[in-house]
Amino acid sequence: MRCLMVAAAGLAMSASMAAAEVLPPFQQGRAGSILGTSEQIETDRQTLRVYSSREVQAAIKALVAVYEKDPVAQYPDARKTLRRAAEAMAMAQSHGVVAADPDRAAALWGTNGPHAWGDLGLPVAGVMIDNPDNIYRSIPIDGAASYVIEGRVIYPAPVQQTMVLHNEKSGSDPNQKIKSQEAENGAVPLDSIPVARDGTFTVTVDASPTGGRTNHLQSDPAVHDAYILVRDTIPDWSRQNPVQLSVKRVAGPPVKPPRSDAELAAKAAAMTGNVARYFMTWAKQRFYSGAANTVTHQFDRASGWGAIACGWYRLEADEALVVTLDRRSAAYLGFQLSDAWGQGQTSEYLANLGSLSGDQASANADGSYTYVVAASDPGVHNWLDTAGLRTGTYCIRWQAMPEGVKAAGAVRGMEVVKLAALDTALPQATVRVTPAQRAEQIEQRRRDYARRLQY
Repeated sequence: MRCLMVAAAGLAMSASMAAAEVLPPFQQGRAGSILGTSEQIETDRQTLRVYSSREVQAAIKALVAVYEKDPVAQYPDARKTLRRAAEAMAMAQSHGVVAADPDRAAALWGTNGPHAWGDLGLPVAGVMIDNPDNIYRSIPIDGAASYVIEGRVIYPAPVQQTMVLHNEKSGSDPNQKIKSQEAENGAVPLDSIPVARDGTFTVTVDASPTGGRTNHLQSDPAVHDAYILVRDTIPDWSRQNPVQLSVKRVAGPPVKPPRSDAELAAKAAAMTGNVARYFMTWAKQRFYSGAANTVTHQFDRASGWGAIACGWYRLEADEALVVTLDRRSAAYLGFQLSDAWGQGQTSEYLANLGSLSGDQASANADGSYTYVVAASDPGVHNWLDTAGLRTGTYCIRWQAMPEGVKAAGAVRGMEVVKLAALDTALPQATVRVTPAQRAEQIEQRRRDYARRLQY
């Protein structure tokens, strides 16, 4: 067993070194940054060991075989990213099981694009059209225990931070019913809780009733594997910062010893298959059951913090999808592309224009936004680059809208046009860019991503 563990550690180190060498400077993080905590880096090291295990690598191979037989694989260019999608799912599940220790709870960043902490390189970890404008962190919760989450806002703050308690994880049960979203068992938005003048705040989590406390989440003592999903929404990568978080377990049942790498690998392998099948069924029901180049699925978030509209595109090289949106006075508007399997935080999407927030995009004269989804540069500021793929998926997100305002009907129009006739489909005052301006736009995007990762 020791030999196997040493071999797995060697594989992880090799993968780490290779990823660190390949990743460009804008994907290099900094140990000691808001995201690069000691708990995060140690979890990431263990995640790579689990990911490199024989069990998880076998699960990737099995998932590739499942994807190859799936009808989605028959769409143009879907096979180009098929294996990477399976690897991203396995990486997400490997991190998920390592981070799911409620006896040693921490706020851990686990759904993300490729990045490195020095010699520790991490590949993409994704589930389904994850948003690069969100910092996704998870805090494991034993409902019978008590926790104190201490935070510090480092201004400029995210436009929105939500802490949502979930008692189940999509795909954890092979027989789980497909839902638009996981049930929310309590939510704490940052803008509803007391924050001191120095930016510090506290959130408590235990089985006691909220009793009017806006900074308290009531857990279920019968659920020992719940989790809090923390979203820091950062549309302006150049300025805004994720919130600093630390977690203390202050009471509860006797603490259990941590699970071994072998136990975690077995769990991660099982979750890779289960969660992937869940979300591929979800995608086929919510995306691929409708027509391409339309909104096929739209819903409001359960506790009212946002709304989302999704679909899939199918475009030829000489075509573009023109999309016009109302912002609806939302503090956050974002439009993200992903491949056919829902992986949108891969390096080419981050390095280039695979997403645009409302802060990164240019508004029309009437306050609406018009985007051009295409494989080649159409010479407009609001270009969403498909990375050369003829088939992919997308999501549009509105968050922190004024009370009573809904996103229904906020997609004004979606139209496929030939690139040669694009001008006829765009507003007259559309912001154009030269090749030099495009290069600077992309370079600025990379600098901004690096700042956010290293701060």
